[in-house]
Amino acid sequence: HSVRGFVHYPPQFYHFHVHYTNVAVDIGVQAERAHLLDDVIDNIERDSEHYAKCAITGRMGESDELWRRYREWRANRDAGSA
Repeated sequence: HSVRGFVHYPPQFYHFHVHYTNVAVDIGVQAERAHLLDDVIDNIERDSEHYAKCAITGRMGESDELWRRYREWRANRDAGSA
């Protein structure tokens, strides 16, 4: 039986956490919402500052709090430049 370990972390989720699932299960492992645990460990072993220096692509829905805050920030910025 094969097991896949992957992590979720902010801003996609409120806290860092690890999942272990059978490789046949695809729920929660979408590329823009999860990162394979082996990749995370490898990145940190090669460079302990990797996640402080890299850009991480994420996905937000219109109902996400982060998206609401971004829209609000952008509206305020645009209003200030008008």
